[in-house]
Amino acid sequence: MDSEKNVSRRAVLCGLAVLTLGLIPENAIAASGVKVLANGKVEVSLSKNPALKKVGGVVQFTNNQGIDIALVRTGKGSTAYKALNLACTHQGYPLRKDGNKWVCDNHLANFSIAGAVTKGPAESPLQNIALKVTKNKSYGWLTKTL
Repeated sequence: MDSEKNVSRRAVLCGLAVLTLGLIPENAIAASGVKVLANGKVEVSLSKNPALKKVGGVVQFTNNQGIDIALVRTGKGSTAYKALNLACTHQGYPLRKDGNKWVCDNHLANFSIAGAVTKGPAESPLQNIALKVTKNKSYGWLTKTL
């Protein structure tokens, strides 16, 4: 008996319909309009990331040094954004988004969506990355070596 499973045309079309309707789980962070420049700067088109239209919205990407970064909408103002290094401040393990918080699966530290420690063993908030916001785009760059 052949162990390969065939995907039906109907299953593919249903999957595409779900994506088209926007029924993607909240913890899926899809970033588009992200340009990682050779000098380490990252350009994010705010208009191409609908998640950033609401407070608490997040897009996640990796810079040219392999560092995972989250751009978070922290308020209603046009410049109310934070760029966070998504390495746990306890021992540097990568974080994942779980609802409205960041979680370290290795030691179970938790951080608010804006980077504050909400559960140890981490004692320091997530590292902020310098950020410049203009009307249509957000430009971020590292201010120190990580």
